[in-house]
Amino acid sequence: MGIVSIKTISAVAKLGLWRMSERWEDLLGMLDLPASEMALLEGISKEKRKREWLACRVLLKEMLGQNRVISYDPERKPHLAGNDMEISMSHSGDCACVYLRQDAAVGVDIQQMKPSISKGAFYFLNEAELQWAELENNVQMHLIWSAKESVFKYAGDASIDLKKHITINRFSGNQNGFFEVNLQKEDLAETIQIQFDTFEDYVLTWTL
Repeated sequence: MGIVSIKTISAVAKLGLWRMSERWEDLLGMLDLPASEMALLEGISKEKRKREWLACRVLLKEMLGQNRVISYDPERKPHLAGNDMEISMSHSGDCACVYLRQDAAVGVDIQQMKPSISKGAFYFLNEAELQWAELENNVQMHLIWSAKESVFKYAGDASIDLKKHITINRFSGNQNGFFEVNLQKEDLAETIQIQFDTFEDYVLTWTL
């Protein structure tokens, strides 16, 4: 199916969504990967993972109009080689997404909802969030989890703990909207605005 949408978030930011219906071999045929990235692809054993890896790069190509090499820093945060655009990527189920913004950190996450997330809620909900979160609200639980993943990617620090260092401020609404997230780790303190959307059985969150 390919591109579902490429949305302009602002004058300097774009968010793309891809529905993965192709075989990984077909996605590979849409790209002109350099030897360095071909070597990375050949190191991926599972076909599903190959498809996810390639779909993000095909979507990136559609968003920029050209192939771009994705590199990773020691914290495993992705970067575009030779480009001032910041990038974040995510995939779940049959969907992949790419978020680009010029000269500013970004984070995006997509989650295909599952009925069992409440069983693991205490893994990512802290005491402040347990005061208002509705464990039986499956959409809300997935939005909280997804938002924490987006902020984790935004921060680019692998030592950040989703439960300890990231707190979601109370919000309402299950379809689309905004809420705030507090990131607090030692001398790092920031309030980050999250935009969210829901469609079918997916939730999508991204930093602003």
